Amino acid sequence: MGLAEALETTRIHSVAGLTGGRSAVVTTRPFRAPHHTISNVGLIGGGQVPMPGEGSLAHHGILFLDDLPEFRRHVLEILRQPLEESVVTITSLGLEIMFPVDPTS
Repeated sequence: MGLAEALETTRIHSVAGLTGGRSAVVTTRPFRAPHHTISNVGLIGGGQVPMPGEGSLAHHGILFLDDLPEFRRHVLEILRQPLEESVVTITSLGLEIMFPVDPTS
């Protein structure tokens, strides 16, 4: 990854609490393989405290949906627009938070 991609990926993982307290930059492309029973929130993000979902956590890496026919249709449909626009917008309690979603870059 280039420096800009690494910094962007690190920011996303930091917000999600996945840096383990390290201050080091994430230098390898993420590989995310969620289980087919994942929820909408788990896949695209959200929650009472909005957090990035698997789509954003795979930003600049790979989002691997193994056993694709096993995923619920509505879960896959909710991922379609963020993948087309390369961003997911989460609105909660009057706040609008945007997380990047571009696992193909």
